[in-house]
Amino acid sequence: MHRSTSSLPLVLALLAPRSASAQEAPAIETPAQLLERLCADCHDGEAAERGVDLLALTAEGHAGDPQASARLALAVQRLRSRTMPPPDEAQPSAAERRALIAYLAARAPETAGTRLATLRRLTRVQIERSVQDLFGVTWSAGDLLPDDASAHGFTGIGDVQNLSPLHFEKLLEAADSIAALVLANAAARAQVLEDEAPLAARLPAFLARAWRRPVSSREAASFAEIFEELRSAGVPRATVERGLLRAIFASPHFLYRVEVGRADAPAELTAHELASRLSFLLRSSLPDEPLRARAEDGSLLRREVLVAEALRLVRLDGARRFAEDFAAEWLSLRDVLQANADFRRYPQIWNGALRPAFLEQGLRFCSAIAAENRSVLELLDSDSTFVDATLAKHYGLPPIEGGFQRVALSDRRRGGVLGMGAVLFATSYPLRTSPVRRGKWILEKLLDAPPPPPPPNAGTLPPDDQLPDGLSLRQRLERHRKERACAGCHVQMDALGFALENYDVLGLWRDQVNGAPVDALGTLIDGTSMDGPLALREELLLRADEFVRSFAKNLLVAGVGREMTLRDEPALAEIVAQTRASGDRFSALLEAVVTSPLFTRRDPGAP
Repeated sequence: MHRSTSSLPLVLALLAPRSASAQEAPAIETPAQLLERLCADCHDGEAAERGVDLLALTAEGHAGDPQASARLALAVQRLRSRTMPPPDEAQPSAAERRALIAYLAARAPETAGTRLATLRRLTRVQIERSVQDLFGVTWSAGDLLPDDASAHGFTGIGDVQNLSPLHFEKLLEAADSIAALVLANAAARAQVLEDEAPLAARLPAFLARAWRRPVSSREAASFAEIFEELRSAGVPRATVERGLLRAIFASPHFLYRVEVGRADAPAELTAHELASRLSFLLRSSLPDEPLRARAEDGSLLRREVLVAEALRLVRLDGARRFAEDFAAEWLSLRDVLQANADFRRYPQIWNGALRPAFLEQGLRFCSAIAAENRSVLELLDSDSTFVDATLAKHYGLPPIEGGFQRVALSDRRRGGVLGMGAVLFATSYPLRTSPVRRGKWILEKLLDAPPPPPPPNAGTLPPDDQLPDGLSLRQRLERHRKERACAGCHVQMDALGFALENYDVLGLWRDQVNGAPVDALGTLIDGTSMDGPLALREELLLRADEFVRSFAKNLLVAGVGREMTLRDEPALAEIVAQTRASGDRFSALLEAVVTSPLFTRRDPGAP
């Protein structure tokens, strides 16, 4: 199987800073030298801060510290959040920071099998899309199936997919519903059952498609034999056909995504398993015919074929499925459909087209990034967006006619996802904006630095920002931050969220709040100040490494079905380096992700 080069020396060489001129190039520091220069003053010897002796933890032949994983994870977290080295000390470059993170993470102890994904069951959407792609008919799970549990930001994660007896019954009912729909459509029925052709001749190819793997003649023959036995016993043909289809779609081979690896190398995915990973990530469905052909002949295991198939799949429908199923979950875009505002203060909420338009804008924007191979950094800042007549009027943009279309922006207020109602509305309360919720969204979604849960006694802020005590929202939050348990997290969240205060609950631009000028100043823990959304965009672009890593990490979580661990950081750093070196294009990010051993291997931690 192809796997991308992932040995630590080459990863670190990729991440190392490079000079502009070979003749004048100074000696490039190794990660060990960087650690000595930037961290040794505080983290060396018995007096190391917090007991974290990084030089001892990374020394060759180190016997191992029982708390090594926790201490290395803390160091990596501090490096990623830019709180280490301290703001008043010399700072590493972006490439040096990546190299240090990879170096420390690669030295964390690892237990065999900890990076194996749990068996996954198809989600409601994946079943619907699989039926559509198999038969060309639309089947909706409706009320037949319960909502899917989510973990790490996504549905379809095996760790939380419990199967109760009631859920099992619902899956059987869903399989029966699918069978009835297929039999009611002549073209769909003919793909499995055709009066002129023996079932045993047609079934193997269909089962291979539905079950996403090679199917032995014996497996197919067992279905055909039961079918003929029941027909010979006088059971009506329609009843037997429905039972056959129900058995196929209630089978674990259809409902579960099984990855057992190659017989000679269980840590490696088979070509068919890799095809399923790729197709469900990019299309939320089973592999189509071209992808299955690449899996059948084994060519999918070659890097260039894998990359070509990934790009083909994501562009099949202009990347619409990719936006609907991956981007919408990652960025929580559908939350806007449940968001609410007090109609007495925000009468625009009576417009029933507003919430769906907010969602559609986000989906079209994300689709364009992937389909047009644009820079992924346009999600942070862009000179264009998508609006229809409803949104153009709502945002105060020049009027347009008809449905959604791309429009150029005269300024950057609406550029990227932070200028979209889908984000701004969903992170507000009915009567006021919420710097805390908006800042938390940025930390979680864009920077992959989620704050810890609030302590039990954290308290709450009033639901309205117009109260007789006359305190501003900032004054209330500053009083809240005096609680020691709350201060650390709120420093980061509040600063990021306050930078978006020019947008009201419904995402409309405002220059005043309650008769006073908008206070959109935020100061990060490292001393960086931002005044308003444009300054926030600039700060996020300076942290492009963190955003690209978040994008890549979320692609991997959705594609592989597990949370990334500390030992995955070197491979993530390599993905970031490759993407940034290629101009941050979506195709570069996708190539780096799908060719990473984190994606191509069943167990990246195995030798």
